[in-house]
Amino acid sequence: MALTSSVKPNFIAPVYFGRMDATQPSSLPAVPADARPSIVARGFRANQGALSQRHWVRNDPCFTAFFNALSAVFPHGETFMIKSLMPWVDRVPAGLKAQVEAFIEQEAGHAREHGAMNKALVGAGYDIEPLDRKIRGFVAFFQDASDMVKLTATMCIEHFTAIIAAELLENRYHLDGVEDEMRELWLWHAVEEVEHKGVAYDVWKHATKDWNPVKRYLWRSFFMLAVTTSFFINRSLGQIELLRQDGYGPLWSLKNIMQAGFGSGGIGRNVLGPWAAFFRPGFHPWDKDDRLLLAGGEADLAGIAAKRAGYGKALAAEPQTNIGPMTAAA
Repeated sequence: MALTSSVKPNFIAPVYFGRMDATQPSSLPAVPADARPSIVARGFRANQGALSQRHWVRNDPCFTAFFNALSAVFPHGETFMIKSLMPWVDRVPAGLKAQVEAFIEQEAGHAREHGAMNKALVGAGYDIEPLDRKIRGFVAFFQDASDMVKLTATMCIEHFTAIIAAELLENRYHLDGVEDEMRELWLWHAVEEVEHKGVAYDVWKHATKDWNPVKRYLWRSFFMLAVTTSFFINRSLGQIELLRQDGYGPLWSLKNIMQAGFGSGGIGRNVLGPWAAFFRPGFHPWDKDDRLLLAGGEADLAGIAAKRAGYGKALAAEPQTNIGPMTAAA
């Protein structure tokens, strides 16, 4: 799957650092609103085409199945979250409204680009219809639900996507051995997910500002447990289905995806702490300062773009004498 990235003419560079030394009371988010990164929909585009190999994560079927199972449900999932936030655009303060609009633009890009990846998966021989049915069933369950119910579900799902995205940015080994084109897609998605991780939560806080604190806590905790159950079961079944198509039996698949996810260093194991933090009274997604992770992710994306443009080769080809004086001076 060949991927290229482009930048919109009106692109505004994200701002990652504000009052880094600001000390806030424990009841407030660790990163105050005016110091959080700007939310920018980048002009990333993925070309449709075949994947370079079927098991594109280090030629490992289990790790590949994890990412493929996520991608398979992203288009419908992202669309659900967009539609869940749209009714609130004109119900929130102006500053938050701008963030919601940027959130919607970013999520629309994610749905589009993972749609392209899913076409490549089909081209590689996978049938993702069983996974598609699962996510369509999830969305259909909320079809007649109230705006508040859809917003709460979205807020919980966003916590999941944000902590997985932060894990990818923090522990780079998850994407070790992955070709630049695919690594770029997942890094781009991860950066934007972390960037807007507080938006749905802030909209929910505004929507429930008149609720009793106990009601708010019980409401969000119940929904997170329900969303967690659905996410764990359906994403596991999705991985098992994809591995079945690779020729592996269900028991082997279940054992190995659990080991890959919850063994030492696994994504599932590493996000247990951030997931549990959601249940802390007074929780906010920006209690965890991820600005350095975002800066690192942007640097990785810039490095991939520079390599694709040939800058890496040009620098490597320069005579060592050109940098000798600088080295000596240092």
